[in-house]
Amino acid sequence: MNQINVSPGRDPVNTVDTSGDRSAAAGINLITVLIVLAVVAVIVWYLFTGPLRIGSGSSTTNVNVNPAPTSVNINPPSQPNAPAPGGNNPAPGGNNPAPGGNNPAPGGNNPPPANP
Repeated sequence: MNQINVSPGRDPVNTVDTSGDRSAAAGINLITVLIVLAVVAVIVWYLFTGPLRIGSGSSTTNVNVNPAPTSVNINPPSQPNAPAPGGNNPAPGGNNPAPGGNNPAPGGNNPPPANP
């Protein structure tokens, strides 16, 4: 028969690092991952709101930098009627009698004055 001796020998002792180096490294790694994710999120946000804007192809924005000039018609005021030459007398051939007052021209239709 075979004999197996099992001796309760000494187990190797696991040494535990109590200095905190591993915890500090894990914290630094976590902060680095969060910063990188934030930077990637900002870059993606910029691309989708700036140069890679999706769905804005049907925009109806109309910007007139130099609008067309409007036409303006200006009518100058009409000239006032010029007065007739010689004051308020109308032009020749009007209702004024011939020169010389109320006496008709010789040989007219009026009889000569009566003798007193």
